[in-house]
Amino acid sequence: MKKVFFALILSLMAVDSVCAESMDARYEQECLGIVNAPEVTVTSSYGKLKYNFDKDGQYLRKETEKKYQKEGLEMPKDFEPIGLTKVRDGFHFDMTVGHAEISHGYSCLYPQKIEIYLGFYVPTIYILKDLDKSSCLYELALRHEMTHMQIYIEALDYFLPELKKTADSLFNDVGVRVVAPDVHVPTVAQQLNDMYLNVVKDKVENWRKEVEQEQLKLDTPENYILENKLCEKVEASRGK
Repeated sequence: MKKVFFALILSLMAVDSVCAESMDARYEQECLGIVNAPEVTVTSSYGKLKYNFDKDGQYLRKETEKKYQKEGLEMPKDFEPIGLTKVRDGFHFDMTVGHAEISHGYSCLYPQKIEIYLGFYVPTIYILKDLDKSSCLYELALRHEMTHMQIYIEALDYFLPELKKTADSLFNDVGVRVVAPDVHVPTVAQQLNDMYLNVVKDKVENWRKEVEQEQLKLDTPENYILENKLCEKVEASRGK
């Protein structure tokens, strides 16, 4: 008899679960039926490029080493940087969560407006202060760092349409949230905001990593050797 009793309880629990899921789906469909997809805006900026000619070799080594360490790499021991490009990107996400009443005291939470900013703040090119401005090394350092800056700009230009595409698809991918009468609405609203934010943040973080990996391809020991040899030939032709 106990086995039959337990089986009956489990059966009732399964039915209740199915009913709850069915009700949730019904309320969610009701919610989707009264709201529109959010207005999505993605903005950006390259920032205003600055040049700095006041830093010594110790500063450039220290800051360059940080970039390598950030990527889990070790800077070549005999590497003496004569230039450096520092770019700090800014990411901002803001979502307005709408609140609408639906059947039986339930609430519908949905994204009304999504605003995303991704751009650069004060990108700066540093050139070793002791370099002779008439030398090949100076020209080389400047050209090398400007190439880094161009990579940042082109990477941002390439990524922005992808970011907009991701943001536009969020409503279909993440959706809305239905809140029961006894549930704290602001808590669920924050959870919904975080779900949207995390999708975008992961996308941006992956882009950041890809950009820095691309930048490091320009900073290989082999490339530095090639550039230095080029300058040796130029200086030799100048009679220096």
